[in-house]
Amino acid sequence: MAFDVTSSTAGAAVSLRQAQGQYDFGVKTLSQDNQQQAAAVTTLLQGGSNGGGNVTPTRGQNLNITV
Repeated sequence: MAFDVTSSTAGAAVSLRQAQGQYDFGVKTLSQDNQQQAAAVTTLLQGGSNGGGNVTPTRGQNLNITV
């Protein structure tokens, strides 16, 4: 049984390249999610100061909301 080092090395290189591409895609997606979350938090925090609707302080209170 002959072992072909060249094809084995080439296969490993292709696999590593594919894995790197998947990793880069995952990092990019996470970065976009973080940016969207940061924008949402910023918008929510600014909502009370620019007339963003009815804002009622509820800290320390229990809310029973039924629909």
